[in-house]
Amino acid sequence: MTYALTLLSILALASFAGITSLFPVSPVSAETTSLVSEGCPGEAERAEKILLLADAAKLRVEALLNSVFGNETVMDKIENASLLDELWSVNATFYDVGMTLLNDAHESFKGGDYVNATSYAMEALNVFRETFKEINRILCQADIIKCELIDGQGLLVAINRALARIERIREIIEAFSSVSDIISTLDEAEEYLNVTLAMELLQQGNVSDVARMLAEANRLIVEALRGLKVKIRERLSERIERFRENLERLRERVKERLREMNVPEHEFFKRWNFTNADEFWRKQIEILERVRERLREGINATELNVIGVRMREVCLELELRLREREGGGAKIEVNVEKIIEISISRKITVTLRITVRNAGNVTLVFPNYAFGMIIERESNGRWRFYESPISIQVLRILEPGESGEVRIRLRAAEPGRYRVVVRALAREGFGAPEGYAEFTLP
Repeated sequence: MTYALTLLSILALASFAGITSLFPVSPVSAETTSLVSEGCPGEAERAEKILLLADAAKLRVEALLNSVFGNETVMDKIENASLLDELWSVNATFYDVGMTLLNDAHESFKGGDYVNATSYAMEALNVFRETFKEINRILCQADIIKCELIDGQGLLVAINRALARIERIREIIEAFSSVSDIISTLDEAEEYLNVTLAMELLQQGNVSDVARMLAEANRLIVEALRGLKVKIRERLSERIERFRENLERLRERVKERLREMNVPEHEFFKRWNFTNADEFWRKQIEILERVRERLREGINATELNVIGVRMREVCLELELRLREREGGGAKIEVNVEKIIEISISRKITVTLRITVRNAGNVTLVFPNYAFGMIIERESNGRWRFYESPISIQVLRILEPGESGEVRIRLRAAEPGRYRVVVRALAREGFGAPEGYAEFTLP
């Protein structure tokens, strides 16, 4: 994960390289309205972590099932205990339900739908946990001792985890050139992680050879990671220098635009609690230089994100001032669609697809990835708070005309009238704009 976070920082720096083109001479243009790139690294990181947990749970169940089905003695005991049908049923559940949910989670993640990716991955994780428990229950009822099953079950799990690590490293190095040595090392490591051979050896009771295979593969993986770390540092050093050059250019552009609008620099930068512009820019350079000095120790991606977020805020604030001069306005449109609905007795579980559109001509900033959303329910003619979806507290931005979507699930809700309310952050001159949409259950 450390390497993945670092790579995300590199990509963030790369995206910032084009920021100097965001301040054209014309007071308002398409370039000016695209000052901020939308994204939610916090939500993505959370979804990725849960996906990794679900993948690990899948590998654990898969290894156990392979061990059971690959051991004739164990299968005979299960059949003699009249538990074979139950085992096949558990196996079907694992593949039909767990794997479907996990695949949906990965597809949602690839499509940038991190809320649904997290939801599907959590459900898959629960299915795999229950599957693992059920298999162990069957083994216990069949009077099968774990050592009878396979002494090296943990080694099989570790081998699958090592293979997953290799796959993740391969995904990361796609962004780099001249990595043939790293690829060669990973190929060699994969040769040691031969699951079929490992299972054959374990069936013969040869645990030591499998352990040596895993140890050698892990040594090669560590070697590949060292090489990747060097590549990341080289790339990051180049990006930092470009970042500093872009900061200097951005400073001059902001200064020029503020002068055109007759806005004093010290008044503009008070928004970030700085007494003057020089102090503000000096602080950003200090952070950047601290990052440069710590390259040998290992970079902290958070410090780079601090600068990136601050620069986006500067661009947003400047755009807001431009819009104020033109008499711009803020408007939010909300649409709610029920895509899945299940009724049990009077209780209703429903999945909502909620689309939020910036219908004004001012960039809107929302307090989290779920648009600061709350769900309200009508009671005795009044709207009362019902639920607020959990979301990482990372700003979400919609440019004029842009739309965003989230999906949330209401569990065991009572029939009645509901509404979704979304709120943008309070901005000078526009207050805190909000929008809402009503729906009924069932």
